[in-house]
Amino acid sequence: MDFLQTLVGGLLGGGLIGLIEFLIRRSDERKDKNSEVLKGIKDLADKIIRLESRMDKENADGARRRILKFDDELRRKTEHSEESFNQILQDIKDYRDYCKAHDEYENDRAASAISHIRETYQQVKNENRFI
Repeated sequence: MDFLQTLVGGLLGGGLIGLIEFLIRRSDERKDKNSEVLKGIKDLADKIIRLESRMDKENADGARRRILKFDDELRRKTEHSEESFNQILQDIKDYRDYCKAHDEYENDRAASAISHIRETYQQVKNENRFI
């Protein structure tokens, strides 16, 4: 009987130790997988931030192009509707907001165009000459 108890106790004790070792290994594997998942999420978040920055810059570039084009049209005496002026004034606001938030961005490339558009808008508004 003592032999049987010793044998069963040894098997249970060894089994328990084996189970504990298994659980520890599995926990380490889960930590590794969790670390990989967290690294993947961080990499994805970094890519999203870079993409947002690039899109914001492209939006500012697009607004500047529209501002310059609108100014060229005004200088060629092309008349515009009030809605067109309102849209370009919104583009100017968006462009200037981006420039203020991003010191590294070249932002003086449309200064005279913006000034001319605003002056022309006031003149057309005062004279009620929108098309």
